[in-house]
Amino acid sequence: MAHCISSRTTAAVGRHRAPLSGLLAAMLTLTALGGCTSMKAYTDAEYDRGSASADKFRTDSRACEKQAEAHGKEHGFGPYDPTHGAYNRMYDACMRSSGYPRKPGPPE
Repeated sequence: MAHCISSRTTAAVGRHRAPLSGLLAAMLTLTALGGCTSMKAYTDAEYDRGSASADKFRTDSRACEKQAEAHGKEHGFGPYDPTHGAYNRMYDACMRSSGYPRKPGPPE
């Protein structure tokens, strides 16, 4: 009887180990890919405000931050995303569509 219980226990543990292994593999892959992308979230300091007033630029930037945060939660890992990929893509698209080009800088 004890043998049957231990077999079930072993089988149950084995079933739960696979998803954990998959999660670990996914996290390692994301960490490895993180070296290929930016590791910080974009800010308004990386965009040229041109002739826009400081207040308008700040207001537009805050609106883009909110939109990017929501996008990051839905399509990324939210605050747990080490690359800020989803956030950065949305923030960049929002700032550019608002008329603020990125400042020239080193390639990413």
